[in-house]
Amino acid sequence: MELIELEDHFSDIGGQFLTSAFDIQKKLPKVKAYLFDWDGVFNDGSKQAGESSTFSEVDSAGIRLLRYAHYLRYDSIPLLGVITGASNNSAVKLMESHQGDVIYQKAIRKGEALAHFMDHFDLNSDEICYVYDDVLDLAIARQVALRFCVGRLANPLFLGLVAGSHLADYITASQGNEHAVREVTELLMGLMGNYTEVVEEFISEQKNYHLFKEAVAETDLLKFEFDNGNFQSL
Repeated sequence: MELIELEDHFSDIGGQFLTSAFDIQKKLPKVKAYLFDWDGVFNDGSKQAGESSTFSEVDSAGIRLLRYAHYLRYDSIPLLGVITGASNNSAVKLMESHQGDVIYQKAIRKGEALAHFMDHFDLNSDEICYVYDDVLDLAIARQVALRFCVGRLANPLFLGLVAGSHLADYITASQGNEHAVREVTELLMGLMGNYTEVVEEFISEQKNYHLFKEAVAETDLLKFEFDNGNFQSL
């Protein structure tokens, strides 16, 4: 699919490109990590006292497909992680099921979480893609290479700030409870140009997919929690 056609597809559903599809695509080969906020990204942010906010299988599948697409396109397995300001067992379970690399909980100071992440994994900010939805996330969005902001009808002023200050490359049409993560992963796979190949290999579990699964199976999830001014390993 030509880039202009891909851009039209996502613009037609209400997505907003603040950076052209061409320029986003140019940055993708350098990306080594995909990081996600949690509340408001994988869900609408609702929760009851003592309970975790949820995620959907639609978004979960999107993450799995994206990571495999990156592996096929760039011959490397990207790091996968969540940075959340809360403590959320559902986020831990999702990362464990995907053999994720890291989760930061109670990370209200998200810029500090990013600095810890880059130092721990020896990465630069231009090697990171971040998906987010709210004010606390801007400390990360100001620094990293690719930023995808989840759209939400309730905060037009925030989205206007994001767009006007160029703090995102794309704003999703979908809200957090409408599978915004899947929208982002589909767009990224479209930009990688291997969506059909990924789906076909995924459902048939060909040799490349088996090699991918064997490689990620060796990943141990690192868990950090902000406590007393520092990130403590759990």
